[in-house]
Amino acid sequence: MNTGSTASRSTAGERARAATRARLLESGKTLFAEQGLHGITTHDIAAHAGVAAGTFYNHFNDKAALFREITDQALAGLTGRLDAVSDSTRDYRKAVRLQATALVGFAAENRDLIRILFSRESDATVVQTDVLQLMANRASIVRRQLVDERRMPAEIDPDVFAQALIGMWARVVAWWAEDTSRAPREVVIETLTQIQLHGTHPEPLKPR
Repeated sequence: MNTGSTASRSTAGERARAATRARLLESGKTLFAEQGLHGITTHDIAAHAGVAAGTFYNHFNDKAALFREITDQALAGLTGRLDAVSDSTRDYRKAVRLQATALVGFAAENRDLIRILFSRESDATVVQTDVLQLMANRASIVRRQLVDERRMPAEIDPDVFAQALIGMWARVVAWWAEDTSRAPREVVIETLTQIQLHGTHPEPLKPR
């Protein structure tokens, strides 16, 4: 028995399967962004990926499962970026700016994902709510740690803060990703940073 040949065939099969799954994910990402969840079928996704219609079901139960995996990957990519910049400095002000930069950069590079995630369709709304809650939970934990370390005031409740922050991020990113000409990237970053650091009513400029 040639175990080396069997292992080689198995590895080749796994690579082919992974490549097919990746094509389906990319096709789903493109079509969901262009036509919405209800505007396409699993057959459309399979055809766009260049595979047989039945092949879709070897990888996903339905288009909702594909949609969920796309959004899970998007969330993992975004939180990975946010965690990386948070770990890079203990200066809170610098961390806030770095997070805003990472968020806006991710939105600019993944406009299709942002459009999918913040679609107004009911199926998308369910996933959107889950994703935003996961991000809020993460932000609340970080804020609570800062309060415990006396780096942030205890008067601002971490859970309320997290809901407000993620709500702001989500709305701004969704609005900007629809049309990035609405505001220059640096203006979006600066505005998000200033609101988080100083609120919507910072101290007025002193007269000269």
